[in-house]
Amino acid sequence: METLLFINIRSHKVERVQPIIEAKNLGYRVVLMADKNPKLIGKLVDELIIIDSYDIQKTINTVIEYNKNIKISGVFTWSDKDVELVSFLNKELGLPGINPEIVQNVRNKYFMRQAMSSVKGLCPNFQEVKSLNDLKEAVANIGMPGILKPVGASGSKGIFKIESKTHLEDTFNLLLDSTSPNKDKVYSYYPNLYIYEEYIEGEEFSVEGVVQNKEVFIAGITDKRVTPKFSLEYIAFFPSDKPEKVKDEIKKKTKLAIQSLKIDHCAFHLEGRLTESGFKVIEIAARPAGGFITSHLIRLSSGHSFIEKIIDVAIGNNVKDSWPDYENGNKKLCFYSIRAHQSGLFKKIAGLDFIMEIPGVIAVIPLKEEGDEVIMPPQHFSSCFIANIILEGESTEDIENTIDEIESFIKVEIQCCLLYTSDAADE
Repeated sequence: METLLFINIRSHKVERVQPIIEAKNLGYRVVLMADKNPKLIGKLVDELIIIDSYDIQKTINTVIEYNKNIKISGVFTWSDKDVELVSFLNKELGLPGINPEIVQNVRNKYFMRQAMSSVKGLCPNFQEVKSLNDLKEAVANIGMPGILKPVGASGSKGIFKIESKTHLEDTFNLLLDSTSPNKDKVYSYYPNLYIYEEYIEGEEFSVEGVVQNKEVFIAGITDKRVTPKFSLEYIAFFPSDKPEKVKDEIKKKTKLAIQSLKIDHCAFHLEGRLTESGFKVIEIAARPAGGFITSHLIRLSSGHSFIEKIIDVAIGNNVKDSWPDYENGNKKLCFYSIRAHQSGLFKKIAGLDFIMEIPGVIAVIPLKEEGDEVIMPPQHFSSCFIANIILEGESTEDIENTIDEIESFIKVEIQCCLLYTSDAADE
């Protein structure tokens, strides 16, 4: 029996266990190496090893020793912060993976922009920022509106939209504070390094796929909706509803972007926006998508497992002759997040118990318990999410009608006060 090593798992309930379940169903032995005990029920994993994966060298040494007794056939991660670690591990173990010499192209957003700049018109104008003076210079060169963000974060963390020069110093100081490693260890990667880039106006998409032997295989395109402030994703539809001409352009530029980064033997998650001048790439992650796209949306829409192909790439099985058609399934799938709009102590979501009675609702995943603190961006970039819902329908319009029905009676209560009706009116 071949052994797969998972380096950490997704934080969201339901989403995080699906890759393990599928790996086990395929007959693999699964070892999970995690920063903390995920408290999985039963014997979902064959072995759990608790380790500080931020200590890269210690983790590498531990895996090398483990591999002497039990051969590891593939290494996986579901988070950006572990992409470099997985790259180093694959090299040490002689497994397929990204060359450690170029892995920073997908971990450092400035290096990513530099690499993609080899393809004209692929990405927005950008400039590295290390100080307030750098920011002032970047704003003067690139103009406004613009996006200021740390080069090593993910999940929309630390993103600021700059629309005025008036409060540049205050914004920069707020960025320094909110991206302190003391508040979130993810910022220990590339600390105090930022990028300022041209703001891209347009509808947002993501592209999911793998790259193997320098060939790009695309599972599909996901239509996204994000908040105007801080660009927090709260709705995703798979597969995309856009015309074939638009999807062809997105796929063509996706392949060019992936090839410009020189990454290979990995899954990828690309985010971009469709502008008046065409599709622009925002960033690329060398790991599977979150937001239930990889674990649920693609699988439930198409009837084919995307996780299986990610495993194939990691262990060296050729996917070219067995790549499924993920985009022509019988169902439209959606991920929708209920959010708070104010900091405070979470009390409850009134009406949540009735959501599962609505046709088209597949799963409801609460993220908060009574008394949990809710912290709004920029102090925290994920705390405002209260619950996740997975829905299905015959069309996007069908699902939108279901969401409208949900929003008509869902009420989020913070500190015993009715905060809002979840109508996303400010989006």
